[in-house]
Amino acid sequence: MKDMRFLKVFTSYLILVVFTIAVMDFFLTPKIKDIITKSIEDEMIGIAKTIALMPGESIEGKVPEIAKQLNMRVTLVDPSGGVIADSEADAKKMDNHLNRPEIEQARAEGMGKATRFSVTLQESMLYVALPIKEKNEIKGYIRLANPLRKVSESLDHLYQALYLTMYIIAIPSLILAFIFSRKIGSQLNI
Repeated sequence: MKDMRFLKVFTSYLILVVFTIAVMDFFLTPKIKDIITKSIEDEMIGIAKTIALMPGESIEGKVPEIAKQLNMRVTLVDPSGGVIADSEADAKKMDNHLNRPEIEQARAEGMGKATRFSVTLQESMLYVALPIKEKNEIKGYIRLANPLRKVSESLDHLYQALYLTMYIIAIPSLILAFIFSRKIGSQLNI
């Protein structure tokens, strides 16, 4: 009888600890993904704004160098959507980019972003685009792209730390639950 009461109390603690970890995982995981993705987008937008301040002619010749320094894909697009330069593909062989979601949004709102599959690179990418303006006239667009694989890798590292932290919290909690359950179970028999 004493062992049965101990088991009931310990099971209650066990369920509480597992439920707490599950709830934290359920609510934190999507929030963390949103925060990291937003942080990467903001960084890319900041970089694109800096590049957009350069004269258009000087950007064109430096696209490969800029891409290498940033470790991102860089595309320079003219106002009609023609690709002038791209760090990952031959610009002459690329389709018109005027109808790409990030370019359309950049044209309409001054900044665009999109997540989609790149046919050229054969992987999912996170894109940001900004218009390059001179005297309030759009002279073209600068587009940066990061593989979503990088976002996933960042998330994986963060999740490993998060899950390790949860286990570090759960194990002492279960040990304490075991001790308290034995104590409560023994007191209930008196």
